[in-house]
Amino acid sequence: MAEIAIVGAGLMGRLAAVSLAREGHKVTLIDKDDINGTNSAAYAAAGMLTPLGEAMHCDANIVEMGFISLALWPTLLSNLASYTYFQQQGSIMVAHEQDHSELLRYKRFLQQHYANHAVQELDRQRLVNLEPELSRHFNQGLFLPEEGQLGNRKLLLALEEEIKTLAVEWLTVSNVSAIKQVNNCVELTINDEQRTVELVIDCRGTGARQAVAQQAMPLNDLRAVRGELFQLFAPDVNIQRPVRLMHPRYQLYIAPKTHGYFVVGATEIESDDSSPMTVRSAMELLSAAYSVHSGFAEANIRQHISQLRPAFSDNQPKISIDNKVIQINGLYRHGFLIAPVVLAQLLSAVNATLSAEQSVHSSYQHLLPVNFSHEYIH
Repeated sequence: MAEIAIVGAGLMGRLAAVSLAREGHKVTLIDKDDINGTNSAAYAAAGMLTPLGEAMHCDANIVEMGFISLALWPTLLSNLASYTYFQQQGSIMVAHEQDHSELLRYKRFLQQHYANHAVQELDRQRLVNLEPELSRHFNQGLFLPEEGQLGNRKLLLALEEEIKTLAVEWLTVSNVSAIKQVNNCVELTINDEQRTVELVIDCRGTGARQAVAQQAMPLNDLRAVRGELFQLFAPDVNIQRPVRLMHPRYQLYIAPKTHGYFVVGATEIESDDSSPMTVRSAMELLSAAYSVHSGFAEANIRQHISQLRPAFSDNQPKISIDNKVIQINGLYRHGFLIAPVVLAQLLSAVNATLSAEQSVHSSYQHLLPVNFSHEYIH
């Protein structure tokens, strides 16, 4: 078994650490954040598993990976000892009267490109049957019965507990400033100290952009996309499924969690500014949520978060192997949506690297190809 260092303890770093430790590898997990991961993109997420809800704004392979991942998530979660939240009761799209054309446009798109997946048109009565409180403001909508969501923070906590039980060495508040390949091994500089391992998996997200010179494997095409969301406590709002409000400028999403909590978000800004949310964004998000359900007027704002998501110019995730260094990055806004498929490809990449193979054989290579050398780092 190999000695493996994983740089970055967000969603993929934690999933990889658990999987590789279970296989018997000696795993060290390294992150500049503390153990709670509150500065990770995975913490500032809604955990929505809505491939059709993303379909108009992403490539077809992302949608296919999303549906495959929906089938894989229950098994992944059932293998964790701690509590996780997973729901697959569908999602709903609605629009106000003045924006009804956006709903029609989305319906036509799904009929044209994803006719093999179930999409149900909702009139008022069907909306009453599914989500009675939405019918107070909407007469029609779309129901996507295959979609779902999970509890992103509950999952991060469950993975944390699993990592502890597996005796993974976890170096928190630790900065990796260089990754250098020497004599068929990899030398890392961690807080100005050197450590040598057999294999490095670099999944730092936007943090990989700060790598120093070529030694630290910079990703020149990687950019940051700012996302903003609220966590609201609204015990008087009874919505059971993820909801998207169609609008010409944005898609508001409302993800109901347990015990009266909701995650509300929509904004997506091409910026590497991680400062607090602006007044404009806050007003847009909250007023849009209120327009979906007036009960949000009395909600408590428990948290507002701005975080940066890693993305390449084509908004595709990428896995690359350069000898004994594997890089995984660019999950953009699709991290939880496609994570099980990305994990499977990453594990295939690890096996190929440790076996000194120059190709990866897996069921998902056509959806997320693993590249060798620096095919995409330019």
